Amino acid sequence: MNKKLPEYIDIKLLINKYSTPLQIYDENGIRENTKDLIDCFQQKFNFKQFFAVKALPNPYILKILLDEGCGLDCSSSSELKIAKMLEVETNNIIFTSNYTSEEDLRLALEMGVIINLDEYSLIDKLYNINNDYPKKIFFRLNPGIGKTNGESESNILGGPNAKFGISPENIMKCYEKSKKYGCKEFGIHMMTGSCVMDNSYWKESIKILIETINRIQNNLDIKIDYINIGGGIGIPYKPEDSKVNLEDLVNIIHETFTENNFVVPNLYMENGRYITGPYGWLISKCLCKKLSFDKIFYGLDACMSNLMRPGMYNSYHYISILNKDKNHKKSNVVGTLCENNDWFARDRMIPECDEDDIFIIHDTGAHSHSMGFQYNGKLRAPEVLINNEKKDLLIRRREIFDDYISTISKHHDVSL
Repeated sequence: MNKKLPEYIDIKLLINKYSTPLQIYDENGIRENTKDLIDCFQQKFNFKQFFAVKALPNPYILKILLDEGCGLDCSSSSELKIAKMLEVETNNIIFTSNYTSEEDLRLALEMGVIINLDEYSLIDKLYNINNDYPKKIFFRLNPGIGKTNGESESNILGGPNAKFGISPENIMKCYEKSKKYGCKEFGIHMMTGSCVMDNSYWKESIKILIETINRIQNNLDIKIDYINIGGGIGIPYKPEDSKVNLEDLVNIIHETFTENNFVVPNLYMENGRYITGPYGWLISKCLCKKLSFDKIFYGLDACMSNLMRPGMYNSYHYISILNKDKNHKKSNVVGTLCENNDWFARDRMIPECDEDDIFIIHDTGAHSHSMGFQYNGKLRAPEVLINNEKKDLLIRRREIFDDYISTISKHHDVSL
């Protein structure tokens, strides 16, 4: 797959204006990709895409996705507050949390959003807030299986070792109790994997979902009106990988429902990575080139706090070097963090480089800037959007030291 940046993105201009490290996004790519996903699914289903806010929670990006017809999938009170700030209609917001606090449930109730519960005990906790219960409720099913084509088992979100969801044998009582509390509309949610590239995987998981729905409907005399099969569609991080064939995926999902004589009233998904992941790049400058034990190390001004995935999951991100594509040598690309898993690439064949060369780390449009942290006092990079007019727009400024210490309590014995 072609890993080149769009021609209208001028890296040198952006560096001169914003310095490095720098996170950039392409509005045109995000819009076109969103349209393609929604159009493809709507050919077969009454379909709604809810963007997983955790993947890229910048309000400028979320506004683009809302304009293209997405709803928002929120997993925390902060994400709910961003949705409220954007004045999103409540039926376009799903709150899917886990091990949820009463405070977060209260906010979701006050906002009137769709609540997706992850545990039976939350039913009474939700009811006791106002001695009332929502008229629409979802529950998250753990079907007992999960899959990922990523490098980490933590991307497997279903099965006995996943912290998420309600097992098939326990989910029945969730709907039964909700019905007793006066709930009228019911949905079911199932998110079992992340970065799934194998379309055949969906067939097995959806069969279990259908069996669970039929058991609920037949035994409790209720109707499941909304079916959310989660997100999890993967992206091709490696150049040799192919993009998921959406048309084939939609056909497989549709055929699975049809073969099991199941009519889908409303189909939801909550893709995050698939929507924005390929349309973000982390731009970084080489600070130092070191030869150690016959190994080449390139030390960048970006680090694991700008992109956690390689260090945390051993994930692959393609790396190119601006204006260099010759004399490839096996090299390591690392950051400045005082931590030995602060790596972007190990033993990777890349062009021979020098100090001040510009490294471009690809596919950082999801779960990258949003996973940042401040170990070693590292400050978060700015986010820049290349809009549809091909102009750069600063959508989050670079953090400064004053931001880092702004939450420290001020006492007379500490001068701040």
